[in-house]
Amino acid sequence: MSSEISIGDEIKDGFKETFKWVQNNLKWLSELEAFYRERAKLEKEYSGKLAHLTSEYFGKKSAFTVMLSVGDTPTTTPGSLEAASLVAWNEILSQTEKMSQDHNQLAQEFEFQVGDQLVALSRKCELLASTINGSNNALVEKRDKAYSGLEKAKKLYDEKCTQMESARAKQTKSSSDRTQRKADDREHEMNIAKNQYLVKINQANRIKDKYYFQDVPEVLDLLQDLNESRTRSLKTIWATASSVEREMCKRIEARLSTADSVVAQNKPSLDSTMFVKHNLKDWKEPADFQYVPSSVWHDDEQFSVSSGAELQDLRVRLAKAQQTYDQMHGFATSELEDLSSLNKQRQGVRAQENANGEQALALLSKYARSLTSYTSHESSKLEALVEIESIQNNVPEEHDLSTDGIDLDKLGKKSGVFNRFKKSLTISSDKKSVAEDTGDMSSAISSESKGRQSHHGLSFLRGRSRAKTNDSSFSANTGGDANNSVEQTDSTKNAVLYDYQKQDDDEASVSVGDGFSVLTLDTGSGWTKIRNESTGETGLVPSTYIEVREKPRTNAPRAPPPRKSAASRTVQAIYGYEAEEEGELSIQTGDSINVLRDDDGSGWTFGEVRGVKGLFPTSYCK
Repeated sequence: MSSEISIGDEIKDGFKETFKWVQNNLKWLSELEAFYRERAKLEKEYSGKLAHLTSEYFGKKSAFTVMLSVGDTPTTTPGSLEAASLVAWNEILSQTEKMSQDHNQLAQEFEFQVGDQLVALSRKCELLASTINGSNNALVEKRDKAYSGLEKAKKLYDEKCTQMESARAKQTKSSSDRTQRKADDREHEMNIAKNQYLVKINQANRIKDKYYFQDVPEVLDLLQDLNESRTRSLKTIWATASSVEREMCKRIEARLSTADSVVAQNKPSLDSTMFVKHNLKDWKEPADFQYVPSSVWHDDEQFSVSSGAELQDLRVRLAKAQQTYDQMHGFATSELEDLSSLNKQRQGVRAQENANGEQALALLSKYARSLTSYTSHESSKLEALVEIESIQNNVPEEHDLSTDGIDLDKLGKKSGVFNRFKKSLTISSDKKSVAEDTGDMSSAISSESKGRQSHHGLSFLRGRSRAKTNDSSFSANTGGDANNSVEQTDSTKNAVLYDYQKQDDDEASVSVGDGFSVLTLDTGSGWTKIRNESTGETGLVPSTYIEVREKPRTNAPRAPPPRKSAASRTVQAIYGYEAEEEGELSIQTGDSINVLRDDDGSGWTFGEVRGVKGLFPTSYCK
């Protein structure tokens, strides 16, 4: 792929139009093949029919100019402009028209050295396009499966809510122990269904983010690579045709030199640049999925753990998620090594303007196959990670989430040993979390590239970071063997392990020895937002380049809307508090504060005083 532009970065969710554009260009190869086959015949008949042929193909080129240059449905028409490949092709036709007196000995060379090569190139490109299309279908299927799972979980939750309401109605009519037990059972089932629904919401949101910010751009870049590799191979074929003509007909040397000069200017990225320019469109990310309470059971989005039944269900789900995470992590780690090696080779091809098109296509074929398998395992790993996060971060601390004693074999599931996970993850009331997540990818690659390739590097590093103040306790493993890389003079002071020079406006530069504070922890993107205390600069740095040792401040969560049936009450401030962030509320000793939303376990309460609303520390009031 070109280092000048990336379709995956520029056009979001544009697989359909991009794939159609690439198909148009692949079909165009058959037109070129037909041209050279016909020309080989016409060479025997000399100038008259050769002139007629070039005139015919001028018309064909004109008919397909818009589709080949900017696709079938451009947002901006190109006017009289043509893609660089078409300009080169136009020049070849013009020079061919002047070669009407060339003798017919070119016929055999055109048949074997041009026509057959175009057929082979077309077949290879079409096979790779089919592979990429299959990869995209798999990604869409994975996304839609997450959406479908969310819909089923919502439907189940609504059904359980209805059953609960029915059981409660029967209880009001009969106070027997049996009706009471049935009502309790229905409530447990409803709570379990609700918890599953909340997990599915988080999973669908995370899969949605991964699809639009990582998977789709990667597939689009593969299509771009395919089209640009096709152009490279086409340049080689055109050069071969020119060489044959020079050897067989010295009289047309000047004309072919002119054609070559135009073909040489046909950089693989020029067609992509024109396509992007005429297909830019406004695009908004689809909204996140939100919790929707049942119409018959009004409740908020908090996890329900009102009895041992819900807690046991969560512990079983946690154990299963741990096992899945461990398995998928092993698969993805192995596949990531292959992708890293192949991606390094891709970088080398991109850096060579005259790289061999055949080798580029072969490399892309290997990369596409590896990517399909890797993204599937990574998505499964992400779902498991989100489920672990969701349960860890939403179950009150007084509940024991330890998975010790849960035998998944007895539950009828496939046997799987997650010893590594048990060693690295102890889930208890203090909610410690794994030191590995979807940032593994950036961890493996950043040590090789020493920095993020912002727009044109490893495109699978992209992906939106859902870095919210209290979104997750999971963070990328930034420790590693850092003890061997930097002297730890203070076990509580953050350390820079490697120098990093920023490559984007939202990044920050750091050097070994700089002090920094953490603004937003890494939540799976492979990047941490910091403030460089040595330079005053704020921004993102690779998580593997730093070691975070400080205990982060418990930030106030984003202010939630009032509950539907929240009862009005007030509390009195026993200590003063000065707001430190937007969304917080300053209070003074003795203030009477109207509570709009009770503490949800975060240590913060949402209230109003003197007409101002915000979050304040719960422990500062009584």
